[in-house]
Amino acid sequence: MDVLEVSDPEAGPWLDRQAPPLHLLIGDSIARDSGLRSRLPPDEFLSLARGGATWKSTARDLDDIIARWTTKAAEEGRRLGDAVIWLTGNDVYSRLTRLSSFSPETLEETGRLAADVCRRLLEKGRVTVLGPLPRMSGEISGSRWETTASYHLERRLKHSLPPAVRLVPLGRQLLRRAGGRYCVVQECATSFRHDGVHLTAEGYARVADALQLPIWISLTAAFK
Repeated sequence: MDVLEVSDPEAGPWLDRQAPPLHLLIGDSIARDSGLRSRLPPDEFLSLARGGATWKSTARDLDDIIARWTTKAAEEGRRLGDAVIWLTGNDVYSRLTRLSSFSPETLEETGRLAADVCRRLLEKGRVTVLGPLPRMSGEISGSRWETTASYHLERRLKHSLPPAVRLVPLGRQLLRRAGGRYCVVQECATSFRHDGVHLTAEGYARVADALQLPIWISLTAAFK
């Protein structure tokens, strides 16, 4: 039986794979407040999510984000894990009016930026993108899911992201069925705080129930 000596050239990569991973969370305030964690100890997350983040700002800051992730992993003796991106819709909802605000050009540019960000992160490991969410403040009551800004952004991401990226659709989790379709109705309000943007514990719980959400990801804000 061959024994791998620590001094062997092949030992370095093997030892790296034995180190626990440090996953990365990129996102906006909804991601930041989600309490997103790994269910697999001793995995850890470095959350660099911040309020107001968009795909555009993420693309601009990506070098710094990767540098902070890499440095933190080295300091803790960890390897780079997965990158999870959850940008819930600041690209298509106005921060001033909170209303939906997008155009075909906006969607095309956002798709291009998202693809560029994900390609860079794929050089480090696996990438999961959690889909955008509708906002009570930004949609007309009674609107079908297919007419919301978040639907159009989700569709653009689906057609723009590299095939190796896992896109997890989440938007319909916050809506209710009406007439056989998912719609924005008054009953949806319990998932949102008073601003109609940020989520309550019930909202996070609905998102956490999504069947396509990776089983190793937990949203601890759902239990507050």
